[in-house]
Amino acid sequence: MKTLKIYFAVLFAALSTVTVFAHDIEVDGIYYNKNEDGTSVTVTYRGDSYNAYSDEYSGNVVIPSSVTYSGNTYAVTSIGDYAFRGCRGLTSITIPNSVTSIGKLAFYYCSGLTSVTIGNSVTSIGNYAFFHCDGLTSITIPNSVTSIGWSAFYGCSGLTSVTIGNSVTSIGDDAFSGCSGLTSITIPNSVTSIGDYAFSWCSGLTSITIPNLVTSIGNDAFYYCSGLTSVTIGNSVTSIGELAFFGCSGLTTISVESGNTVYDSRNNCNAIVESATNTLMLGCKNTVIPNSVTSIGERAFAGCGGLTSISIPNSVTSIGDDAFSGCSGLTSITIPNSVTSIGSQAFFDCSGLTSISIPNSVTFIGWSAFYGCSGLTSITIPNSVTSIGDSAFSWCSGLTSITIPDSVTSIGDYAFYWCHGLTSITIPNSVTSIGNAAFCDCSGLTSVTIGNSVTSIGNAAFCDCRGLNLIRCDAVTPPSLGNNVFDGVNKSTCKLVVPDQSISQYKSAEQWKDFLDISDVEMVTVDESGISVENGAIVNRSNQQIDVYSITGPKAYSGNDAEITLPSGIYVVKAGEKVVKLAL
Repeated sequence: MKTLKIYFAVLFAALSTVTVFAHDIEVDGIYYNKNEDGTSVTVTYRGDSYNAYSDEYSGNVVIPSSVTYSGNTYAVTSIGDYAFRGCRGLTSITIPNSVTSIGKLAFYYCSGLTSVTIGNSVTSIGNYAFFHCDGLTSITIPNSVTSIGWSAFYGCSGLTSVTIGNSVTSIGDDAFSGCSGLTSITIPNSVTSIGDYAFSWCSGLTSITIPNLVTSIGNDAFYYCSGLTSVTIGNSVTSIGELAFFGCSGLTTISVESGNTVYDSRNNCNAIVESATNTLMLGCKNTVIPNSVTSIGERAFAGCGGLTSISIPNSVTSIGDDAFSGCSGLTSITIPNSVTSIGSQAFFDCSGLTSISIPNSVTFIGWSAFYGCSGLTSITIPNSVTSIGDSAFSWCSGLTSITIPDSVTSIGDYAFYWCHGLTSITIPNSVTSIGNAAFCDCSGLTSVTIGNSVTSIGNAAFCDCRGLNLIRCDAVTPPSLGNNVFDGVNKSTCKLVVPDQSISQYKSAEQWKDFLDISDVEMVTVDESGISVENGAIVNRSNQQIDVYSITGPKAYSGNDAEITLPSGIYVVKAGEKVVKLAL
């Protein structure tokens, strides 16, 4: 929680620089400082122990509305900063109607406090005022209060009931964060803004209605309110912060009040749609994506563990970053052929996903798009995709096969890291670079074919692929290698197959030369391959697609025609795992 960390940094910096002054007067065991007006006082600590948990106040404390000292009577008008800080023995406090403000950290970490009565003249509750008062079970904020400060009730995990007065206009950042026992709260119609993290980690909340005067909901405002089932957004809300409802995995009902000019819930879709862009901003397990939606926004379904399936209409052209991140219950999804891009971490850690169809319209797969989809067993990447992003399929441990099309020109860093189930991989001739650790720790990998256009292979690309027994590299010039590319590969038993004319180059190139068995392409007989030469043409009886390469490396043909006519010369023909050399 970045915001909270910043607050703490400011808070403790302030604590380290505060000069401690002794109290001015003591009456009946309560300490006061005189205010500048000379007629009123502020409740304070004894004066020499605000940095310690001294329990200088304990039991039931009733603050009087006035005190008399040395013949003078003073009105008690405020609870000062740090006044009861760390008084864990304090069990109840009564604040009189004469008090107008409660200072910052006034009851900070008063963990034994079970009862608070706030007088009806208090207008402000300071930052961290009741921070981690874990024993509080209920609080009534009177109608006189207009603002609730940062982290005012942060971590009050025992709080089950809160009544907020109808004069409060803003609920500060982290105001009720971590109030895990809170089961319901009514936000009054006077509120116009809800701060960052205001109700984050309130796992007991089941429903929330944002009133019609609220214009902004802060970042992470209801972050990980996992018990939340229903959300209603008022008609004046114009901005919803990032991750505002992230981790609200129990959501079943989402609606936007009619008249909202920025957001809507068209067709009772159980979602929030940004009207101007037709982008679905927030969904839940009961969402039906309307045909008018053109994009699934960032984190739209992120953390929705209850989502098991979703239908994406043909109107959608893009799936945003983290759109379905953490949807561990999602088992299947069909992406329509209108979608052109799949954002970064779009299906991150969707561990229940067993299959996915990526349409030919997709040109880009973002980084970590399918990271941690351990249930995926196979995937076909369409020939429209030109690049596979960093960590795109990293930790897909169940993946046993994948087809990389000829359209792909680069494989990103960690793209298939820790894909233990992969047994073989063919990197097509279109690929020019293989990223760092792209296939690192693919312990089940036994064979790798590297296309003839690869010029560079990144650091540790095949590190710890201990099962490798065959590497075929069709590049005439040995690709440049980063550090530790083949660390963990048994180079005494793993065969390295390279073009005939390049054997000497590989035997002298750094890291390549470490392989003891370096030879040219393993050929099979014509009978074994199903490929032959008849009447000056290549005849394909293999019943599968074949790839034909000139002896210098470039691909001359790819397809499944029964007869292929090419210029005279020497060719290498690959039919599945079988390779034959022919002369025309």
